[in-house]
Amino acid sequence: MSRSFPAGTTWTPPRRTCTSRSSTSGCRKCCAKRKAMMISRIRIPTAVAGLLTCCMAWAQQNQVQVEGAHYAMQQLPAMRFRAEGYDYDHEVLVALPATYNALPEKRYPVLWAMDGALLFDMTVGLAGFYAAGNRIPELIVVGVGHPSEEGLAGLAKRTVDLFPPGSSLSEPGPALDYLRDEMSEVGFEPDAVFANVKGDAFLAFLIDRLRPLLAEKYRMADDHALFGHSAGGAFTGYALLARPGAFDRYIIGSGTNGLSLTLEAEYAAEHDDLPARIFVGAGDLEANNLPMSAQRIVSRTVLFAENLLLRRYPSLALQTRLYRDRDHFDVLPIIIGDGLKWVYADAAEELEPPLY
Repeated sequence: MSRSFPAGTTWTPPRRTCTSRSSTSGCRKCCAKRKAMMISRIRIPTAVAGLLTCCMAWAQQNQVQVEGAHYAMQQLPAMRFRAEGYDYDHEVLVALPATYNALPEKRYPVLWAMDGALLFDMTVGLAGFYAAGNRIPELIVVGVGHPSEEGLAGLAKRTVDLFPPGSSLSEPGPALDYLRDEMSEVGFEPDAVFANVKGDAFLAFLIDRLRPLLAEKYRMADDHALFGHSAGGAFTGYALLARPGAFDRYIIGSGTNGLSLTLEAEYAAEHDDLPARIFVGAGDLEANNLPMSAQRIVSRTVLFAENLLLRRYPSLALQTRLYRDRDHFDVLPIIIGDGLKWVYADAAEELEPPLY
């Protein structure tokens, strides 16, 4: 059995009696062989470590270490925009690729991420790191949500932004009965939750107003992806069918609006193709949580993906993942990472292959 030893430690071989039955010279040869073998065992881990370090350097040089490139993505100061029909501003965050300043003629695909500052750092970190390893192309990341200074209290606005008129919490039956009981205890009426939602207006704001404005400031390619989780996932599925072709790639995390199931059926009745790359993910533990189950987080999300798959659209690339032992929160980083790799798999084929 081979053994490795930490750097800086000294190994002292045990005293052994040579098993060679030959002459004294044979004994010396035997001992020398044994010593060489032991030295090689100590050196192998060092050699492997050196190789890994070398590979990391090569990977960085191939992807982002061009002259004048930043070490990581550049997060810009927050901007404010007000959508038509709104009485409050949205905070817009932009992160540029590491090579953005070094390659002034290059245009970059764009990833639009819902929930603004809450998920922005995580999304940018994964996108930048995967790009450095040539897993995905370099991206411009745009995060849109309520102003950061409002804190978690501002999350109430995401219901207005991410649910379009006609949305439903759940279908009639035990799920909706549970939600009615729980919400009435804290003074909310379930039927009033979606009374003033503006998901349709918010989607139009992203596509028709914000995108052209940002395209004037930043070098955006005509390649747009949309990512959302929970209510953001429901919004992403809605966007797929409410504005077909507005985005090229979709990452849907743990959430599907019941309205999206209706829109999916209506779309299928009139179309024989759906050109898009879509990743759908959820955590299996979400099915063990009463509020999550009442909103059919797992079952409707999976049903939505299954219906898309069964349409057999020739230009649809779809992958669905149900993650073991993951809940509504700790499944999120995995969905982002796996989702990025899946929806950009075609673009990654044009990159230099990862070295490790």
